[in-house]
Amino acid sequence: MLRPPIAAAGLLACCLAFEGAACRESHPPRDAEIPAAAKGKAIEPLWVGPAFSGSWYTLSRNGEGFTLQVLDRGTALVTWFTYPPAGSAAQQAWILAQDGRIDGERIRFEGAFTTRGPRFGAGFDPAALQVLPWGTIEFRFLDCNRGEVTYSGPPGWGSGTREIVRLTALSELECGAKRRLTATGARAIEGLRSRSGSWFDPAHNGEGWQVEELPDGRTQVYWFTYDERGEQAWTIGVAGTGGSRFEIERNLRPVGARFGAAFDPAAVRLEEWGRVQFDFAGCERGSVSWTSTQPAFGSGTLAPVRLSRLAGAACLDAKPAVPAAGTWANGPAMPVAQSEVATATHGSRTCVAGGYMAQRDVQCLDAATSSWTTLPPLPAGRDHAAAVAFADELLVTGGYRGSPEDAVNGWRYRFAGGGWEPVAGLPDATASSAAVLDGFAWFADRGGDLVQLQPATMRSRVVRGDRAVARDHSQLVAFQGELWLIGGRTAVGSTFAEVSIFDPASETWRAGPPMPVRRSGFAAAASATHLFVVGGERLGATPAVVNAAEAIAAGDAAWTPIPAPPVAVHGVGGAIHGNAFHLIGGSRVAATAVNTGTVQVYRFGP
Repeated sequence: MLRPPIAAAGLLACCLAFEGAACRESHPPRDAEIPAAAKGKAIEPLWVGPAFSGSWYTLSRNGEGFTLQVLDRGTALVTWFTYPPAGSAAQQAWILAQDGRIDGERIRFEGAFTTRGPRFGAGFDPAALQVLPWGTIEFRFLDCNRGEVTYSGPPGWGSGTREIVRLTALSELECGAKRRLTATGARAIEGLRSRSGSWFDPAHNGEGWQVEELPDGRTQVYWFTYDERGEQAWTIGVAGTGGSRFEIERNLRPVGARFGAAFDPAAVRLEEWGRVQFDFAGCERGSVSWTSTQPAFGSGTLAPVRLSRLAGAACLDAKPAVPAAGTWANGPAMPVAQSEVATATHGSRTCVAGGYMAQRDVQCLDAATSSWTTLPPLPAGRDHAAAVAFADELLVTGGYRGSPEDAVNGWRYRFAGGGWEPVAGLPDATASSAAVLDGFAWFADRGGDLVQLQPATMRSRVVRGDRAVARDHSQLVAFQGELWLIGGRTAVGSTFAEVSIFDPASETWRAGPPMPVRRSGFAAAASATHLFVVGGERLGATPAVVNAAEAIAAGDAAWTPIPAPPVAVHGVGGAIHGNAFHLIGGSRVAATAVNTGTVQVYRFGP
């Protein structure tokens, strides 16, 4: 593989009969094979999401295809595994493209390229790598299993449009619902050890592997590399079992065909290549050893590290435990005490905007320096609004207005400089919260629906909620590649402990582990391994502030109580920085604003 900024897509997949010596067709699953949870989904329009990662091909062109990776940063990588055009002396070819722009049902790749130069094996020289411009590739999907690809290449390669169908789905990223779950609906630890994605040895920049962990427990691996002349070469193989160590006993090298109109699937020959063994030392590194039956490839060992992370996937080296032995301490007090704020985290800073009733303050706490800064005030007052931070921007939207003339949903602030500016397309999300997941912003509303927003285009779509309970004053948190909609209440005060989990891969809801304490208007935040909920309130005949805190670790089936904060608050912001949960501001009295301005910090590690 190529390290950034030429980080190419994963390696290559092919419709090959691994048990025999001929290619065979593979079709998307029949309706009877699709899990019931994936049928009848009414989310419109179709958007590319985590389930689109995998291998794709054209039925009439068995022996070539694409490996597509939808990444956790909201872009995509693709590799077209194919053959050189007529007249070339090479036997194989691959076309790579990165930074694919996802826009609804389409992915557009500008600046695709090919490579050549290094020789395989011990003599591999990254300095010999040549990156050759190729053209453009665009995918348009009809559903989770069908689409088309349009391409435009240089002379000799040509241009065209082809129908494609899915060849492989990846484990825990399928069009259907998650398979590895706890009894309460959280992701089980067995499903949080994904090694799917691109890997490369930094000393061999320009070649690498794509690992595809399949739903049936096997692992498929594609190796993009070069032959003894420095021309592109690729192999493919399947291990009977996956996990941290597996062996491909029969690695294959397809040759014989040509690109474009000259492609003949009958011309594809599967050359026996040899054996390949993978040993992963956790989620980020490992070793690959091989013994080839082809003299030009010999034998050896390389040391790969992870190059890409797939949207919706997670990998943990070990099962984390809930940090229940932490302690609370005071942080720097807010410059202006507020509650019912919109909260967003940007690097080491957490910003809170607005406040009850319809305040305009915007204040940012830098956890690295333990200090506050004040941003220009909002153009209009808001409380119960939502906020997210992307790149160098802070978006604040929705909430309750202080003036009937305030008709703008939300605004953008650029941290690099400038003031607030109105942004068309921001949703009117109120009395819940927002989260960032895999390059998209997600806003929850008190009605329980979600709005998915693509920040680059400001396009959005509505995801109807599961309507399990009322979600006024709930919290939306991104955790382990999914969205947790937690707690909430009705307009008249009935409060809930229920958790609903939305899986962006299958685009389905399921029930999650209920909190042990009913609450609304609380703080919630998640790290890569833990999710915390703190404080809140219960309304009804006798409103009360909730003086309790819980956490759940990745792979757990239930929440674990942790020490309650010294000051019980609701309408409060929450954020995690390192091994510390920050409880920012809030009101000490239920159903009203008696603001403390206190920052309470739960430290659970150095």
